[in-house]
Amino acid sequence: MHDRFLERTTRRLAVAAVVAALGCHSGPPAGAPAAAAGNVELERLAAEAARPAGRGTALPDLSLGAAERSADSGRAVLRRLEAIKVGSLSHQEQLTWELLKWAATRATWEPDLYWYTFEILPAISPFRSVTGALGSAPIRTAAERSSYLDRLNRAGAVVDGMREKMVGQAARRIILPREQITNSVPYLKSFTAPSDKSPFALSPTRLAQVPEAERSSFAAQAAQTIEGVLVPKVNALIRYVETDLAPQAPNDVGIGQYPGGKEAYRILVKRETTLEVTPEEVHEIGLRAVAEINERMQRVRDSLGFKGTKAEFHEQLRRDPRFYVKTPPEVGQRLMSYIERIEPRMTDYFSVRPKSPYGARRLDPALEPSMTYGYYNFGVNKDSTGYYNFNGSDLDQRSLLVAGAIAFHELVPGHHFQINLARENESLPPFRRTTFHAGYTEGWGEYSSSVVAAEMGMYRDAYEIYGRLVFDAFFAVRLVVDTGMNYYGWSRRRAMDYMKENTLESDVQIDSETLRYSTRSPAQALAYRMGRETMVRLRRKAERELGSRFDVRKFHEAMLMSGSLPLFLLERHIDWFIAKEKAGHA
Repeated sequence: MHDRFLERTTRRLAVAAVVAALGCHSGPPAGAPAAAAGNVELERLAAEAARPAGRGTALPDLSLGAAERSADSGRAVLRRLEAIKVGSLSHQEQLTWELLKWAATRATWEPDLYWYTFEILPAISPFRSVTGALGSAPIRTAAERSSYLDRLNRAGAVVDGMREKMVGQAARRIILPREQITNSVPYLKSFTAPSDKSPFALSPTRLAQVPEAERSSFAAQAAQTIEGVLVPKVNALIRYVETDLAPQAPNDVGIGQYPGGKEAYRILVKRETTLEVTPEEVHEIGLRAVAEINERMQRVRDSLGFKGTKAEFHEQLRRDPRFYVKTPPEVGQRLMSYIERIEPRMTDYFSVRPKSPYGARRLDPALEPSMTYGYYNFGVNKDSTGYYNFNGSDLDQRSLLVAGAIAFHELVPGHHFQINLARENESLPPFRRTTFHAGYTEGWGEYSSSVVAAEMGMYRDAYEIYGRLVFDAFFAVRLVVDTGMNYYGWSRRRAMDYMKENTLESDVQIDSETLRYSTRSPAQALAYRMGRETMVRLRRKAERELGSRFDVRKFHEAMLMSGSLPLFLLERHIDWFIAKEKAGHA
């Protein structure tokens, strides 16, 4: 599980930046031979995709016009791609072509989805992009400081954009549910703090970069902009939310309640799963998966001789001291003990492995209240180590029953393996080394943890097996409740009751998760289980068609060494792999 905000923001920025970088080019050089022109143009497109301008320091444009411009750029990219003779490309070049097409196609959907995102939600708020852009902007020279002050002033337009979008949403009867408005207002109010305590403020460390003679003047100008421009605009936004929106806010959740919401959700399901699949199909897949997992759980309980109900067994697990530790370092030790267990078997299943080291460490405590588990983050800059950042809070309530399942999902052979093999693969175009598709990334994490680790014999007793099933249930239930709330009109209470019945999550975690699915990022949580389902199906297909010639090491190399692919494209790639293996043996 990645940092969800990071993944979502990276995805949005990457699509916008790729189509912006690609959409303005005029095409292949005049007079180039027909066969070569396609390859040259594809290389040019791939190179442009790897160097989008403005990422990191750009302020977000929240206008409908920006979404429409992105869609126009996407259509321009599609026209450029259509001019390439795909049949003349190698297999890997065809994958590059398809990846660029997918990014451009997603960009064309942005106007259709524009009104169904709520910018005041803390986890996806543009304020995070604004403070990030300000925090990364250099201020060492006079010109840089002038640019910084200009950017700080222009941040006010982002606040105005949030309000203008909400006015447009209200006119279309699209208003954030009342509970989420109540939860979001305190976050908005944090941006009205005095300049010395404002999230917009320059830290003492940043100010130390400014020559002492100019430091006070520069700090004063920044403070004046915060208090004279930004704070009044944020206060106006809060007044609009509390006075105009809150009285109209619905109690219901899910985007299906809004005009055009069901159609938008269909697009989101396709975008997030990267599959040609409908909400109805996803819901049925989820119901079948939950029923199957419950049957397997029953068999494990029977093997233990437990005679009570599932709820009684889960309550017993919640009280079992074997699954709790007292300090954050012990959490890390428990997670890494599973990695030490799996390492000796890795060469039986994988012919390649990443060079980057890995480990487990505690998440920033300030982020822990908003994260159910934690997230994997690959190494950057001087520290190339990839870490699973675990939630180390409330350890008396945080069962480690699923610790093995988490370790195999996040580190080896899960996220750390998959992400870093792509990043280190210099045969791929640069943009393909850092592309993320949630269905692939999270699907690989779940395939690794459920199928591969189980085949290796990593779950060694009934409780470890049950812990893996608990993790299975968590992702399968998402298919039911996400589609339930966003497409079938379920109340959040019904979704919470369903999660309570079919998972081992706490009430606090269920509360957070259902808010995430219903308002913050509808359909995104579908990617995990749908990715796993797809990869299991492809594995079985390869085993069936190759028979005794099937080599799991070669299969995993094919799965991993082309980088993150949309699931529909992964399927085509594995079909190519199967055909190549058949031809090689023939």
